[in-house]
Amino acid sequence: MAATAAAAGVTAVSSSCSKRESVDIVVAADLPKKAKKGRAPPPEEEMEAFFAAAESDVAQRFAAKYNYDVVKDAPMDGRYEWVRVRL
Repeated sequence: MAATAAAAGVTAVSSSCSKRESVDIVVAADLPKKAKKGRAPPPEEEMEAFFAAAESDVAQRFAAKYNYDVVKDAPMDGRYEWVRVRL
């Protein structure tokens, strides 16, 4: 009974306005058997390459913005003057 009600739709009221929105919720029981299984994760080498490229891009953008090389953990010449703080 609950699955039928959830699959039919739910009416939600937004707190910022008085308009009502109809939201359709798909229940796992309504999906075809093939869609439930999902896909296998990509190979580990592919994931490693993807994240390595993303990490490299973030490091390059950070270095360009703050003139600090996070890979070498060393300041670079540029806009900011870095001072080591001893705790």
